[in-house]
Amino acid sequence: MKPSFPLISLTIVLALLLAAAGCTGSSSLPSVYILYGSDIGDLSYTDTAHQGLLAAHDTLSFTAREFTPRDCDTLPGLLAGTEKPGLVITVGYQYANLTRQLAQDHPDIRFLAVDQAGIGSDNVRAYEFVSYGDSYLAGVLAASATRTGRVGIILGTQSDLLDTFLRGYTDGARAVNASVVVDHAYVRQHSTDGFTDPGEAGRIAERMYGTGTDVIFTCAGYSSMGVFDAAGNATGRYIIGTDTDQSPLGPDVVLASAIKRVDRVVSTGIAEHLNGTFTGGDQVAGLEDGATGIVVNPRFAVYNETVSAWEVRAQDAEEAYLRRSVPESGFSLNQSVRPGDDTPASMTP
Repeated sequence: MKPSFPLISLTIVLALLLAAAGCTGSSSLPSVYILYGSDIGDLSYTDTAHQGLLAAHDTLSFTAREFTPRDCDTLPGLLAGTEKPGLVITVGYQYANLTRQLAQDHPDIRFLAVDQAGIGSDNVRAYEFVSYGDSYLAGVLAASATRTGRVGIILGTQSDLLDTFLRGYTDGARAVNASVVVDHAYVRQHSTDGFTDPGEAGRIAERMYGTGTDVIFTCAGYSSMGVFDAAGNATGRYIIGTDTDQSPLGPDVVLASAIKRVDRVVSTGIAEHLNGTFTGGDQVAGLEDGATGIVVNPRFAVYNETVSAWEVRAQDAEEAYLRRSVPESGFSLNQSVRPGDDTPASMTP
């Protein structure tokens, strides 16, 4: 079975409409730049960020300029020009150093750094999604659904951020069944090109399915399309998607999706910039406050009860994971710390 791609056309149309709006809008409107981690049309992480921009544009007046990785080298020169944006959004852990340097060079510009931990400052809001809890629930679901006792996870590349997915998934699966086998593989272990190689991801999935793995958690951006193909061409093989509800891409094979509300973070950041309430600092969000979660495919609604039964335990496990991982920061989920403020404040995405 080949997944259908109606969303790609819609995404492209929306992108063109937004570009047209930005080009024809008044030059007196405030300007926002956004740098994505990959091309629009990945049906995953980047598209979720793009949807947040579109949502903000529906209700707010501003011009937008969008950039992909191939454009990022042009940003320093553009920001040094005469037409500076008021807000720059960088989406992806790989931009942490770039964001930090640009913010230091341009203290008059605000930056929203998505999935870039610990770089918050007066003009940088560093928003870190902790994906341990939703990945834990994905592991619980996989271990509950497997018929072979063997589950897997495919990641685009190796990074601290994606290690959180791997650890959460493994811990959740083994909380259900300590003897479950958890296979894992990287599309490109040392390159972010692993998010744009569906062919290699599909070959990895075929090997996993061929050796008995029957549920794969796919965390590889656009590369995950290859895993959808592999599952559709097999029998009794399933997927747990990521970042957005991916069940429409494989209605018969996607058990659920571990979602990350990047769209909310982008749209809220733009709104707060425009209404004057934007603040810098480091923010951490996860399962407990709805920044991440699990959406079960209605076709497999029987697993809603399983996910619900384990949700509190997953929240507790995520809190414990965060304390172990960053004990020096003093952060816990649902907290933000602004520069010079020792008192954590409640945070909602």
